Amino acid sequence: MKLQLSASNALNKYLKADLPHLSHEPGKQAGVNTLISDNNSFNWQLQIIDNSYKSREKTIIVCEANSRFTFFIPVSLKLSQKELTQRLQYEWQLIMAETLEVYQLIPRSDIAVLLSELSKIEFMPHWVKNTDLSISGHISDAALWVTQTLQEEGLYDLPKDLAIELAIYLNTQPKRITNKTTGRKEKFIPIERLLHYCQSLIAARQLDDSSSNEILDTSNIINFSDYHKK
Repeated sequence: MKLQLSASNALNKYLKADLPHLSHEPGKQAGVNTLISDNNSFNWQLQIIDNSYKSREKTIIVCEANSRFTFFIPVSLKLSQKELTQRLQYEWQLIMAETLEVYQLIPRSDIAVLLSELSKIEFMPHWVKNTDLSISGHISDAALWVTQTLQEEGLYDLPKDLAIELAIYLNTQPKRITNKTTGRKEKFIPIERLLHYCQSLIAARQLDDSSSNEILDTSNIINFSDYHKK
C-alpha cells in the first residue's frame, strides 16, 4: 500500500529535494490537488514552519487527508528526506497509540493488537510535491498552536513531550470540514476517524489473506468499532 507524503513547496526546499508534482487531472492546476486516503493510498500533507520569525528551530506539521489527524516533528538538526521518511513511518502509529490511550477509545490491550495488525501491512513511502488547500487551514491552526505555546513557555525548540501533548489535544477535538465527494459539512473527531480507517485496512487485508487461501473465515477479524467510546 502506498504511503503518500505530500510536501509543501517550503518543505521541498528545506529537504533540497526535486519532488515530482502529484499527478492531476487535465485542466486542473498542478501542485494544489485534493488528497484522499483509500484502500490503495494513505495520504498525508506535510508543511514546515519556523518556530519563531526566521528561527533556526523549526517544526514539521503532518496531517492525514481524511481524518485531519495531526502530529508534529520538531527539527533542530538538519533532516534528510530519508531520515524524515523513517520517522514518519513509525511516528504516525506512535502518536495514534498515545492518543488512543489517553482518549480511551478502545482498551489498551486492543491498541497493541491494532499496531500488530498494522505491522502486517506494507506501507511503501512515496513522496510528491503538493498542497491540498482544504487541509492548509487545519495546518495553519496547528502551526498557531505551536508558535503560541512556545512563546508562552519561553521555548525555542518544541520538546517531544509537548509535541505529543499538543497532538493528543488537537486530535481529540471536533473538526468541521466539507466532504470532498458529497459537498456536505461534516463534524468528527480526528482520532475516531483515523481509527475507523485503520480498521478498514486491517479488515481488507484479512479478507484478502482468507481469499488467497481459498478459505473465507472472518471470525478472526477484529472489529474495534465494538469498543467505540460511548
